[in-house]
Formats: sequence, structure tokens, C-alpha cells
Amino acid sequence: MKKIIALVMALVMVFALCACGESSAPAAGSSDSSASGDKVVKIGVFEPTSGQNAAGGKKEILGIEYAHSLYPTVDINGETYNIELVYADNASDAAKAPSAAQLLISNNVSVVLGTYGSGCAIAAGDLFAEANIPAIGTSCTNPQVTAGNDYYFRVCYIDPFQGAVMASYALKQGCKNCVVIVEAGDDYSAGFGNYFSEAMLKGGAACDTIPFQTGETDFSTIMANIKSKGYDGIFAPVSIETAPLIINQARENGVECQIMAGDTWDDISIAERAGENANGVFFSAFFDATDTSNVAGVEFNKGILEWIAADATRTENNGGTADAISSVTPCGYDAYMAAYNAILAAQSTDGAAIRDALAGLDVKGLVTGDLKFDDNGDAIKNYVAIKTFQDGKIVFSDAYTG
Repeated sequence: MKKIIALVMALVMVFALCACGESSAPAAGSSDSSASGDKVVKIGVFEPTSGQNAAGGKKEILGIEYAHSLYPTVDINGETYNIELVYADNASDAAKAPSAAQLLISNNVSVVLGTYGSGCAIAAGDLFAEANIPAIGTSCTNPQVTAGNDYYFRVCYIDPFQGAVMASYALKQGCKNCVVIVEAGDDYSAGFGNYFSEAMLKGGAACDTIPFQTGETDFSTIMANIKSKGYDGIFAPVSIETAPLIINQARENGVECQIMAGDTWDDISIAERAGENANGVFFSAFFDATDTSNVAGVEFNKGILEWIAADATRTENNGGTADAISSVTPCGYDAYMAAYNAILAAQSTDGAAIRDALAGLDVKGLVTGDLKFDDNGDAIKNYVAIKTFQDGKIVFSDAYTG
């Protein structure tokens, strides 16, 4: 009988080991290099790989992983440390983000990168600060991400700046009576929409706001209201998943006015899902690959597209294409490079030391521009690309340089 039990237990162990080997997802807390006795510094990747922001999160992770492929080690006090990426899916949900943050903290990361989605960054910010672990935001643009938090930084511009730029562009396009469609309860959507609305009102235009609930897919009532009131512009700072629904249902319900959005819409899948209805829609972006004056950007775009094309999973995570990238991808890259340079400057794996190094960081020639943080931890930026959809492609339209 004991032999039978032993045999069963052995088979269970073999099955468990095989099952673990089948997973292709990055495992949070994996530490192969530390197990080998090598020196290791851990960088947390706090991004959504599930939920409505998963597509954007995966694109930022591509930028992070590409940077890691180029800079996989860092020298600290004369010793070479392997850089290990530790992943935690915040599931695009502010209620779940603290658990993801705790997972990274428990795995002793020295610095955190992310996230796509301001709500998740805000929800986790205090936890990172309490653990003395600095976080570097990628495309989380709401001012509350860094406000009052000495441990949260970000490489992207913020919504008051982006909102003012988009309002200025809307006014130039002749929009004088706009409506803002926002996702109720979403910090990014509501905050960005409010900054756009304020700037439009200051510019002498009228601007109303219509909220919708998370998960809502039928916008026919909203579109009927918009059509009846004769708005000449729609501004919709919403997710990648919601964008084509708004575009298609606007056109299907006879709403022909200008449609505008922010940085989340810089994604080719929106053009593919909205088809001809997307033509002429314009939006803001962090980066434009066709800007040849950005030498670092041109080199980055060429290198990462080759890197993406070499692997089927990377191509899938890039929206199924290796022909173009979203501008959130270089945000992921620049966030990694900010962490890398801060570790170099600190000559330490200690979170507090890295935080202090970030505060004084001044890095030239990153993909989205030179990087230096203000007293709030926000990147000092003066560039916004304006792009549009045209025949299933994303096309550069204009740029703001303040």
C-alpha cells in the first residue's frame, strides 16, 4: 500500500512540474538569476495584461522588454548585476491594483515601472511610497498620480497640458460647441475630459459633458442626444476597447461632427475596427515615428520593429502587426531607461537611494525627448504629436512644441 501511495505522489509531482513548464506568461517573482547566485536587481512591471486596458499595457511592456534586451545588466560598485523583470497584472482595475502592487513589494523589487491607466497608478501609489519603492509612470497622465507622492514619477506629459493642446487644436478646426464623452468613475477619462472642457470654455467655446458607465457598449441614446443638440465636436478620452464603439455608433446614427480623443487612441486596432468611419478622427500622442528630427526616435522605431517581427508573441502583443508601434511603447522604453540611469547614479539597489537619484536625473536623447523631472516628479515636456486615422493607418497631422 505504501508503495502505491508513493507512486501516486511521484506522479502528482511530475504532473505539477509539467504543468508549470507549460505556462508561457511571465511569472511574477521569478528569480532564476538569483537562484544561481548571481547579483540581481529587480524591476517591477506594474501593467495591465487583462481587462479593458490590456492592449495598451502589453504595448508598454514591449517597450520595457526591448530596453531590457539592450540593457540587461547594470554595474554597481564595480560588480555586474543582472536586471530581472518581475511582473504583476493590475487587471485594468483600480480595485485590484493594490494587490498587484503588494505582489511586487513582496518580491523585493527596487523600482517599479507603470502603468497604463491613471486609476491603477493612483490606487497603488501610497503602497509603493510606504515601502520606499519608487515608481515611474509610463502613460498615466492624471496629475493625481504624482501629487503628494514623493515616490511616484512619470515620463509622459500630464492631462492639463494635453487637454489644453487638444482644445487649442479643436478651436483651430472650427469646433465651437463640443461635447465630452467620459467613462464615469475613471480617473483618466473624467480628469482629461474636464481639462479639455475647461480649456474650450476659456477659448470662448461651449462644452458639455456626457458620462457613460464602465462596460457600456450601446451609445445609441447618447448619439441621438448629440445629434439633436447639433454639437460640432466630440471629445472622447476613453479606452482602446471603447473607441471604435463610439466612432462607429456616431456615424451609424448620423452624427457627422469632428471626433477627437487623447493619447489612448494612438492604436492601429481602432482604425481596423472602425474602418472608414475612423477617417479624419484626430488625437494626441507622445511620439511620432515619422519625425526625422528625433534621431533617437528614428533609431528606436527601426530597432524595436525588427525585434517585434522576430517573435510571434511580440507581434501579437503589438496588435498583430510588426509594421508600426503605438506611442505608449516608447513610454515603456523611456521608463526603463529612467530606472536604469537612476540605479547607475545611485550605485545602489536600495529604493530610497534610487528615488533620490530619480529626483535629480537629467538624461539626454531618450525616445520621447530629454528627461528631467520637476518637483512633483512629472517629466518636463513641451511636445505633443497630433495624429489622425486615414484608410486604416495612423498618419501624422500636426505637432505642438511649447
